[in-house]
Amino acid sequence: MSSLLLFTGILSALTSTGYSLLCSHCNALGETSCTGDEKKCPSDDYMCGSTNTVTIMEGVASKMFTRSCEKRSACGISASIGFLKGKIKTATSCCNMDSCTPSMPILPIENFQKNGVTCQSCTSSDSYWCHTGETMECTGEEKRCIRQSTKTSGAKSSTIAVRGCATKNICDLGNQDHDYGRIKTITEMTCTSSSINVHHNLLLLALAALLSMKLML
Repeated sequence: MSSLLLFTGILSALTSTGYSLLCSHCNALGETSCTGDEKKCPSDDYMCGSTNTVTIMEGVASKMFTRSCEKRSACGISASIGFLKGKIKTATSCCNMDSCTPSMPILPIENFQKNGVTCQSCTSSDSYWCHTGETMECTGEEKRCIRQSTKTSGAKSSTIAVRGCATKNICDLGNQDHDYGRIKTITEMTCTSSSINVHHNLLLLALAALLSMKLML
């Protein structure tokens, strides 16, 4: 009975103080697992997460697997970004115990069905920003227009910007920063509904107003 009371007291103390998990932090190219140092998460709003990402650029695919503390809102996400030169597919799984190993994240299934949304699309490998007049027709669940920039520092340094179509769940994540041990990443994003359709509608309204003015003269 005393052991049960002791366990209950410890559990209550951990809950009341917002216990933070201890999770592995690492990254690996072309792998489906990695190992690294264990670190405490910032707060009890984080879980131990594994993220599987595949980036396809002009037909060439590269894979990245990472483990770190992940916000609970990111757990279970399976999302994608499409752009003229390729696609980014990513998925995150989580577990809720010290030093636990999440299950392998499952990437979203490809869907080539056009959904009626049109977005501007471009990529840049050395800037936070890219701008273009080129557009693309979105497919599947990618019903948001996105501008995303990612800065990587540490053992590997790079700055990448992409504009295109995105699933709602990746937009819901908002800006993110991760520490994988050897590298750190800061990702910023802005999502909107179909900007092309909005601009097109505004143009039609302006033309209609101009025509009405001419008829009144």
